[in-house]
Amino acid sequence: MRHSPAHPIVRPLGAFEHIIDLYIGRNPVQFSLVVELAAPVSAHQLERALAQLQRTHPLLTVGIDRSGDRPTFRTSTEPIEVRHVGGDWRDAAAQEQARPVDPDGSPLARATLVGGAPGDRGSAIVLTFSHQITDGRGALRAAHDLLVILDGRTLPARPAPLDQESLLERLPRTERPTDHTPGPPAEPAVGTIRPFDATAPSIEIAELDPATTAHLRSTARANGSTVQGAICAAAAQALAALTGAESIRVNVPIDLRSALGLEDDVVNRFTATSVVLRAPAQNTLWSLAKDATAQLRVARDGARHAALMLGSLNPADASEAEAAMLAATAADLEITNLGTSEPDTSSAVAIWGPTMTTQVRDERILGVVTHAGSLRLVLTTHGDTSGLPADIAGRLTRLGGSAVEG
Repeated sequence: MRHSPAHPIVRPLGAFEHIIDLYIGRNPVQFSLVVELAAPVSAHQLERALAQLQRTHPLLTVGIDRSGDRPTFRTSTEPIEVRHVGGDWRDAAAQEQARPVDPDGSPLARATLVGGAPGDRGSAIVLTFSHQITDGRGALRAAHDLLVILDGRTLPARPAPLDQESLLERLPRTERPTDHTPGPPAEPAVGTIRPFDATAPSIEIAELDPATTAHLRSTARANGSTVQGAICAAAAQALAALTGAESIRVNVPIDLRSALGLEDDVVNRFTATSVVLRAPAQNTLWSLAKDATAQLRVARDGARHAALMLGSLNPADASEAEAAMLAATAADLEITNLGTSEPDTSSAVAIWGPTMTTQVRDERILGVVTHAGSLRLVLTTHGDTSGLPADIAGRLTRLGGSAVEG
């Protein structure tokens, strides 16, 4: 451990953070965001920018002290590690899933610089985070701030964010949505663990250009759907065509920042729900999209209650945390949509992610980000789903061009 009791305590882990930490003790869970840059960046420039990013966001400096009755985040003096590699960022992101973040080390984040050598037209930065310290939307906040720093600006230091449960308990009652949690339409089969063996997953990508993305957004609205509902529908049809399944269960993390109007911090602020779409081959994409949108709307209304219920599980050990996580994430596909990314800098030409594995057997995780007007999909899996992102993107493209249904 590169921190000690002499280092200041930032705060104890919250209940949900503790569940994640117990799970990670047996099953590595880290995820990456990829930022493609218009111009090369040197490793030295990146190291200096990451040091300032650590001064801005406290959880990017911490390790976890588990020596007491309750694990705590303690400040570390270690910088974020930077590796410099050549090749394609997809290979680098896949290798990040084969190298566990040391749960006893600090900080619980690292970076890989891809390219950036003299003569290169650009470079890519793969930012990797262990899941105790942040979720995908928090990682996107970190990526935005890193771009601002690389652009030569200075950001103020932020206070350590509260744990999720403490923050939710402090919300004024008038800001709380109706406390109910929808029951899933069907019980899923409980997942099983794929023992970690350092095998890199496959990573596939697809994207919609800005015009197609804008058309999809407006057409979805006209059809009583959201873009997220449309993505769920297209993914369900594509996966049903691939597997022959009559019903597709999609696990969808719910960002509490947008659902409850919370501050955009580098920290965990999410719960999850399941969207179940039946016999997708026998339904139109828009009917499935409206069904998915309705299910997601109910889940967002109950997001606070669902998050507090998850935090109340209080597993005693890694085995109980594993069982809780498997029950919460059982699905045919996970879609983690980080929403729209519009940082106030033009230095990033694309953002992809999250790329992620959780060591659940046969899992498929689809990361979605809309940056600079283009919706981008990246699939991470150890399974054989070749062509799935391209199929989903094709269906979304046709969906955006289809007529409004009555």
